[in-house]
Amino acid sequence: MAVINKQELDILKELRAKTHPISGAIKSHLVGGFLVQAFQINRDRVIAIEFSRPLGAGVNVSRFLVFEATGRQANLIILDDKQKIMEVAKHIHPEINRYRSVLPGLFYTPPPPFEGPDLEIFSKNDLANITKYRGIGQPLAKFLLKEWELRNLDLEPYLKGLYSITLQELICQEIDDYLTAFPLPLSGSRGEGKSPLESSKKLLDQYFERERHKMLEQIYKILDVKRHKIINKIKGLSALLSNVEEAEKWSHYGTLLISYAHKVKDGAPFACLKSWDERYGRVEIKLDPKLSPIENAKKYFKLAKKYQRNEEKLSKEMEKLKNALNELDEYREFVSMLNDVSDVKKILDDLSSDVRSKGSRKSGDYVPPYKRLDLKDGFIVYVGLNAKGNRHVTFKIASPEDLWFHAKDVTGAHVILKLSGKLANEKMINFAASLAAYYSKAKEASYHVVDYTQRKHVKSLPKTGPGHVTYSDFSSTRVSPGLWLELLEELQ
Repeated sequence: MAVINKQELDILKELRAKTHPISGAIKSHLVGGFLVQAFQINRDRVIAIEFSRPLGAGVNVSRFLVFEATGRQANLIILDDKQKIMEVAKHIHPEINRYRSVLPGLFYTPPPPFEGPDLEIFSKNDLANITKYRGIGQPLAKFLLKEWELRNLDLEPYLKGLYSITLQELICQEIDDYLTAFPLPLSGSRGEGKSPLESSKKLLDQYFERERHKMLEQIYKILDVKRHKIINKIKGLSALLSNVEEAEKWSHYGTLLISYAHKVKDGAPFACLKSWDERYGRVEIKLDPKLSPIENAKKYFKLAKKYQRNEEKLSKEMEKLKNALNELDEYREFVSMLNDVSDVKKILDDLSSDVRSKGSRKSGDYVPPYKRLDLKDGFIVYVGLNAKGNRHVTFKIASPEDLWFHAKDVTGAHVILKLSGKLANEKMINFAASLAAYYSKAKEASYHVVDYTQRKHVKSLPKTGPGHVTYSDFSSTRVSPGLWLELLEELQ
């Protein structure tokens, strides 16, 4: 259990692959109820939360939400006021579990209780057997045993009173990425200094970070495939361009064959001729024995003309591919710096959709990835999360009078501060500018200059990538990339 804000709740909703059927049952049986109490069952990893739900005419009825945090066997169960199961996330049938069945209509039976003495009878002389006591997790028990060995502390009063003290007396602390609560500061722990419910959010942060890393790995795989395709195209073009470099030589071969046709024997596989051009000297020209010397000359002229004609086109295509490769590498670097799991999810969804559709997405249905932040007084900030997202927020969402922001002299996101007819104050401008710095290659800088102007002064560059623009009539401000995080709570 943890106390989370709306933004974190929205992220959880975004991350879920699909809605579990029990979500509907929770809405039906618990929404509109009042929290009465929460308690642990059998001193196990099982929490029951009681709600009082009004039925009408002043009559309330109790409903219970039971969370069994038992690893792979974890479950979520809704009970009525008589402890009968109304709905369950994971059905447990008798042929699967001999101890208990967990099915709608049956009375609830908790998991098998842990066999062992209660902490209230703990004695310091029995510290070596602390892992056998009920009501204390194995990791915490091992930490306490180590604590006793290091500091020779008398833990008996703390353990005996562990279930009788108030929440305020518990110190939430993290040890080796393990979050626990104990009334005594432990060696090597990082004290959270918050309530257990607030500290438990650490687990949510760890979950978000795990999901972010998993999605980044998927993004990297997709980008690597795109990169491999571009590199193969560059290799192919390089081979063609090398033929272009050979075109002058082939033209010279044709001229030599015309000039010395009388010296070339019909049906010969090659001809050794001396060139008047010092660059070539004496050359050996491969021939088609089936063709005459003049016909072989025409063949070389035709080959030279083909590649000379395509040289400009091939060079432009090569430049385009190299730019695409550079942009792809810059984009990978940009994505790797994203800390918000929601941003990473939007980018993964966009790339995955592109892979599934193989580029056949209908433009009318497709919305590229961008971030939206709703602020006080009706202000909205939009952040493009890739080149197409930049173009979308700048030229599809923004109005001519809205403000456009971009980190100076570095690649980064287009940020739009939507004004809706209002005037932006300095704090709002600094907020949007900080976002532009944060979502750019200048993210790690202490401060960075950000340019901003009205969107009507931003023009798309023709024949370039979707996010390439030029702008005029701009102002500049120097901001910290992290300032927007400090201002977010105040401005929302």
